[in-house]
Amino acid sequence: MSVDQEVIRFVSDLKTSDHIIFFYDTLERKHNILFSFLSSGLANRKGAFYVCSEETPYDIRRNMESFGIEVRKSEAEGKLMIRDYNEWYVQGGQVESMKILAGWKETYEEFSRKGLGLRATGEMAWFFQHNMVKELLRYEYALHRVLDIPMEAICAYNINTIVDSGHTEVVMPLVRAHGWAVFTGPGGNMIYEPENVEDYDIERLLHIRI
Repeated sequence: MSVDQEVIRFVSDLKTSDHIIFFYDTLERKHNILFSFLSSGLANRKGAFYVCSEETPYDIRRNMESFGIEVRKSEAEGKLMIRDYNEWYVQGGQVESMKILAGWKETYEEFSRKGLGLRATGEMAWFFQHNMVKELLRYEYALHRVLDIPMEAICAYNINTIVDSGHTEVVMPLVRAHGWAVFTGPGGNMIYEPENVEDYDIERLLHIRI
């Protein structure tokens, strides 16, 4: 089994309340991992929720269809929801962790009424592009390493966006806020428990300085 397939199998088999951080360097890698995660959920009576940030909802729908997800059918049946960051992370121009968490709880309950669990993922690029890194850290730590809400979640980070914003110092704090860390980059792919990750591991895998 290739490392790529090992990562795909890992995210496809996430358990309830797992909270994963995922670093990637290309859109192709992001699509393969996140769409596999959501597709597996849809096949196993899980609702799927995607928050866009670096791509538009139109882009995500188109790429999901190309991947093999029946987007129109799943949305019509209420099994798939795709939202832009400004519908989810930002309210009144502010980022308020407790309101976002309340939104996740309401979404879980909405899917639960349909007899579905919940798998969710969010692109986090917006926080770096708009210098909202402190707000991002508050939000991630408010979620906890093990989610209080019985859902599976992957927080997706484009390492190029982090480097371009000049905020590589937050990589380790972000890793520590999650139950697992998945890296896909120019130095290879790896799955870590946060307590086993060292700075040099990340620098080697992602070819960055932190």
